[in-house]
Amino acid sequence: MTVERLTDLSQISRRALVGGAVAGGINMLAENSVNAACLWTAKQAEGPFYPEEVSETDWDMTNVVGGTGRAFGEVIEVSGQVRDSRCHSVGGCTLEIWQANARGRYAHLHDTGNSQPLDHNFQGYARIVADGNGNYRFVTIVPGSYPANGDWIRPPHIHFKVKSEFSSLTTQMYFDGNEHNDQDYLLNGVALEDRRALLVKFDQIHANGMRAGKFDLVLADD
Repeated sequence: MTVERLTDLSQISRRALVGGAVAGGINMLAENSVNAACLWTAKQAEGPFYPEEVSETDWDMTNVVGGTGRAFGEVIEVSGQVRDSRCHSVGGCTLEIWQANARGRYAHLHDTGNSQPLDHNFQGYARIVADGNGNYRFVTIVPGSYPANGDWIRPPHIHFKVKSEFSSLTTQMYFDGNEHNDQDYLLNGVALEDRRALLVKFDQIHANGMRAGKFDLVLADD
């Protein structure tokens, strides 16, 4: 199994990293805009836990090669379509997805302020390519919330980084109705009309009982 090196971070605290993400998220707010045809998906900070090393990148994040079972937590499906500002589908774009495990812990060297255990059956990261119509799909678990700074609790969220030939987008997807959404500095730093598009209802139920939600993404023109 090969390990791919993605990035390199210096040794700094979880609090400092997440605090910096807040400032970055507020600055990004000014870049978001309403287009006459489609509402651009709001940009959000990449955050401090972009994976440094990955060994698996497939669409099913709930198990790993050599694991002892399926990842802990509720298994869900996320799907959607990537479009441009004129509402045309963006086929063949690349999506990177990463998140905390069901207990709110990232498999990341710098997530040292979290006492929750790692889940060695959870992949935690996926890199997938949308089809010719911009459609994508992956399976994961509902991530846990976690303490960020003081009394600030980050709600469950999933990170997305989308790249096409003409544009890119980094954002976060949230779970509609979660109790921590209303107090989250990053989510509430987004204008209300843009914020709604980041909140996903998992109200579709597959025959096997798995909940599913749809998260469409609109790329701004770079």
